[in-house]
Amino acid sequence: MYRILAAAGFLLAFAGAAHWVVPAGRYAYELVAAGDDAARIADLQLDRELSAPRVAQEIEDALANDDGELAASFVELADARGIAVDTSLRLRVAAANSTAVVAARRAGAFGEGFVTGTADDMAGLAGAAAGDLTVWGDLRDAGREALHWARGEPVDDVMLGLAGAGIVATGATYAVFGAPLTLRAGLSLLKGARRAGALSARLAGNLVTALRGGRRAEAALVVADVGRTAAKAGTRATLAGLRHVDDAAGAARLARLSGAKGGKTLAILKTLGRGALFVTEAMWKLAFWIIALAVNAFGLVSSFNALVVAMVRPLWRRRRTGATHALAALGRGMLAV
Repeated sequence: MYRILAAAGFLLAFAGAAHWVVPAGRYAYELVAAGDDAARIADLQLDRELSAPRVAQEIEDALANDDGELAASFVELADARGIAVDTSLRLRVAAANSTAVVAARRAGAFGEGFVTGTADDMAGLAGAAAGDLTVWGDLRDAGREALHWARGEPVDDVMLGLAGAGIVATGATYAVFGAPLTLRAGLSLLKGARRAGALSARLAGNLVTALRGGRRAEAALVVADVGRTAAKAGTRATLAGLRHVDDAAGAARLARLSGAKGGKTLAILKTLGRGALFVTEAMWKLAFWIIALAVNAFGLVSSFNALVVAMVRPLWRRRRTGATHALAALGRGMLAV
């Protein structure tokens, strides 16, 4: 009897584990199957990561930090995914993004962006871009690096290269009546990201290598993708995304995500971080769940087989005992004759 109970226990345990292993394995497979589709990757992970309490907490935190843009992005994301947001919370977000508040914030940001090139939002980017379009911004940044060189201080090759490319792009902008404005905006934002520490070391290195190695077309693709991201999702989202971008492929993923999600991109990046763009961790998860699924399937088959054998064994023993007695009786009858 103990064999039957043990086999049944193992069978129930493996059957219960299947309810956990199979969905998790399917989730990892879907992440890997998404490939370069950043929007699909984000949607799959948001299904697990985002909930009404999480959204409410993120909005509260954003408002506490006077970040109306992030709060509004979470409201937009919640609406898109059918997550309810309390009316009073919506009103607070609307107040934080009222015309007067935003205008005051943007006026200061524009001036700071024009003078220093720092850009944390669209107004700051507009100021930085305005400075760059007058060549002031690029000359300012190139002059700053030249001063560092004269003093024997480290020179930022990224800033120097972007400033030089910006001077060329500005000339092209005027020559063709503004056609490369996306490129111009991308250069301004990359400089702002570098200054703010939002440019990953690998992306910075790749840009310098491309600019020095004559691969200007590759650098131009990155800059253009950054400009498209800013146009679709805003400066804040672009800066947040650039922290996770290492090369041209990553910049393209970020541009595709912003093109699909628009104003929701900032909230998505805040929620998922690097996971909004890449599925590196999902590959390990998939490998783990494939092994777990194989072990679970083997356990189910083995425990089911053991249960059947344990249940049939008593019947087999009875039949064997009965057959033995019959043969013994036949033998005794033959001896009697």
